[in-house]
Amino acid sequence: MITNREEVIDRAFEVFLKMNYEKASINTLAKACGLTKTGIVYYFPHKLDLFMAVADKYVLRMHEPGNKFPAPADTLAEFIGQYVAGVNASMKRIVGLVGDSLNPNDCCPNFYYFHFLSQVRMYYPGIRQKIERIFCQDHELWEKVIRKAKESGEIKSDTDVKKTATMFRQMFFGLSYEQAFLNGLNVDKLEENFRYIYSLLKA
Repeated sequence: MITNREEVIDRAFEVFLKMNYEKASINTLAKACGLTKTGIVYYFPHKLDLFMAVADKYVLRMHEPGNKFPAPADTLAEFIGQYVAGVNASMKRIVGLVGDSLNPNDCCPNFYYFHFLSQVRMYYPGIRQKIERIFCQDHELWEKVIRKAKESGEIKSDTDVKKTATMFRQMFFGLSYEQAFLNGLNVDKLEENFRYIYSLLKA
């Protein structure tokens, strides 16, 4: 039996990965948590409250740049490794939580996570502004590291900082989405592609 709020959030995350928000009833959520309906309502009076708490933990806080690495590395080359490690740690956390329980149609956990993100975008009030803030923070972090690499002579002096930051981010998001339909993001392939982009920028 679950006895604390965080465990309820973790178990509910598994349910929302498998089911659309509309279909995940309070009774279904309570059963997954080993609680009665009254027990789950004690922590979260409404289903939307629980859904938002799950999204806060597994989308907003998880993707907050500061939660992946407290401070960016000194060089772009080092930051690439740091960024990939942060992505890998987040993936392992999700996969470790859901395990192999999701797999009715040979789908990987990454695919279900993208499905969950679409649900968050649809049902979480005001989420666009919060997601946009995280995207901006991530982009600004890449820009900061790339600008420093340009100023130090690590990469070419004519590098367009904003476009290069976009290139790295779109490589990550594009590969993540594409491979979610297969076996999930291959972080080694992600790093390989990042390193190739870096090789084109080197002074």
